[in-house]
Amino acid sequence: MNLRIEYIFNQEMGGDTSFKEKESGLSLLFGSKTYNKHEMRETWERAIKHGIEIGLRKASLEGQRIELNYNTQEGKDKEFLEKFYKLSEEYECAIQYHPEIGMVAVACKNGL
Repeated sequence: MNLRIEYIFNQEMGGDTSFKEKESGLSLLFGSKTYNKHEMRETWERAIKHGIEIGLRKASLEGQRIELNYNTQEGKDKEFLEKFYKLSEEYECAIQYHPEIGMVAVACKNGL
């Protein structure tokens, strides 16, 4: 898996104990268990990481802009972001996050 995905997974799911709890006596007696806890945990982790990967690939430029606007505080940060948007419109390009290679400059027909 991609290191970015591993990092996000560890940040979000670090304290999770799914499929790590001890088997109860009743589940051992009456359960029709075909997979052990270790196999279930590995499958669960792969599924979560695959979901993160899909989410990163589907991140749109507009979604990234909304996130920037939401997370940017007032003052010089906001001023910088507004100037960046004006430059993006002028040069018809933007900076976008790519899940496999990181930040890249992309050409846009309508600016940002």
